Amino acid sequence: MNEEVPRQRYRLTKLGWIWLGLLVICCAAAWIVGAFDRSTELTPAHDDSLDFGFYAACLMVIVSAIFILTQSRGTLYQKVVMSFVVTPIFAFMGVFLLTAEVAALVETAQDFPAGKTRTFEGLLLVKRAYQTHGKGRSWNIQTMPIWSNIDVTQADYNFMLAHRSPDDHGTNQDEITSNGYFCAKVMLQRSGEALRVLNAGRYKLPPGSIVRCSEAIAKSPGLAIIS
Repeated sequence: MNEEVPRQRYRLTKLGWIWLGLLVICCAAAWIVGAFDRSTELTPAHDDSLDFGFYAACLMVIVSAIFILTQSRGTLYQKVVMSFVVTPIFAFMGVFLLTAEVAALVETAQDFPAGKTRTFEGLLLVKRAYQTHGKGRSWNIQTMPIWSNIDVTQADYNFMLAHRSPDDHGTNQDEITSNGYFCAKVMLQRSGEALRVLNAGRYKLPPGSIVRCSEAIAKSPGLAIIS
């Protein structure tokens, strides 16, 4: 009678669990820090901080994968999946998102010092709008000529769907072409060359923010802000 070989269970050492736990904490910390992100900075771009976060996250992916591989006990398949699939996801998301959120808050504080910042109402030209589905469903606009991606309410998105531009011949409910036909009424702050949209960031613009631009605004593609 053949004896069934017991299936080898996957195990992590104590150090492995600690490392994995730290990566999960980074992901949670990024979500918590992101709750304080209530604006979208239009200028300057701050690409350097994003590049730094991306390279730091890639380095963490490599280090974490190798470390978890050395701390794993199980079959080769189990070790490979945990080390090079599961762990890199937490490593990249945790480091990149946390770095990006912290950098955004620091840059905002530096670019918009109290006493040197002017707050005013303005209009942003909308280039296109789109919606995503699933658990993290969202409704979004992208502005022009200064690019930004900002969340809006479902009601505002439905308004654009019901009043498409005469030049928008699309029928896709997930994509709306505007090219300046719609505008977003927003609160802006300027300090020197720095410019940001308030009530944005991780949050949706207030309901009723999307309107049809006047003919004069729509015919001025180089005009991004009207204060």
